[in-house]
Amino acid sequence: MRVRNLDTFYWIASLGSFRAAAEHLNLTQPAISARIQVLEQDLGAQVFEREVRNAELTSDGRRLMAYAERLMNLEQDVLAAFADTSNIEQTIRVGASETIVSTWLPDFMGHLNQSRTPLSFDLRVDSTDNLRNALVAREIDLAFLMGPVAEVSITNHEICAYEMVFAASQSIAGQHEMWTIDDIANQPVLTFASNTKPSRQLRELLAPRSSQPPDMTTSTSLGAIIRLAKSGMGVCAVPRAVIEAELAAGELFQLATDVPLPAISFTASYVSGSPINRLMNDICQSVLDFLDNRLIKNIYQI
Repeated sequence: MRVRNLDTFYWIASLGSFRAAAEHLNLTQPAISARIQVLEQDLGAQVFEREVRNAELTSDGRRLMAYAERLMNLEQDVLAAFADTSNIEQTIRVGASETIVSTWLPDFMGHLNQSRTPLSFDLRVDSTDNLRNALVAREIDLAFLMGPVAEVSITNHEICAYEMVFAASQSIAGQHEMWTIDDIANQPVLTFASNTKPSRQLRELLAPRSSQPPDMTTSTSLGAIIRLAKSGMGVCAVPRAVIEAELAAGELFQLATDVPLPAISFTASYVSGSPINRLMNDICQSVLDFLDNRLIKNIYQI
């Protein structure tokens, strides 16, 4: 029996479909099916139900899964034991919110590769909702997102928070010396996507102050929000760390206001009990060490 066939079996069972396993292993679905056919011939047992749409295990398949998990854990143990000398490069599928990507993540990835066995990263930048779904579906290994993820199967590590501020172009910012909540409620407001926690909190804050629903333009792209604010379209509500360059260049101005905006908190989240669980935990600890001197009361500082 070839180890690669057992490895293929593990990924089909873990990801829930032949298609997902084919994408993960960079193989065609016929190649995946052929490996399982050979595996079943070698074992003399059927490991997947044939008349079910998803990859559902038979009783023999469930028995085999325990051995497949032990094999995958052993592979990680070997890599960990030879971490100082191994030339094997592991690929980690990372999902991250744009806030994280536009602040410290690129520097951290470079730092991580200098301090341990080389890793390669398959990076996906997306909204928190999409990252949460991808993590639960095991389409990514590690997610940096507005967490925590409320799933029993997910381990969450709190990593940092960001101060939220209101900012605008000079033509808008100069309209008031001190901005009240009513002043802000009567301006177009630009912020995170409508299904995110900060967007909902902002809408609840502004709605009672206006006879009309708040004029809010939302987007999954922080870059788009910032460009719209620079063009004078409205007041943006974004993490201060993301617009440091625009503030320094005088392209945006932080509004003086006593309107409270809750900080947004991020977690590093991964699937509990997976073969790379130890590696994920090590990476999360490396994140905390890397950010240690960049946080003040857990708020990220440039």
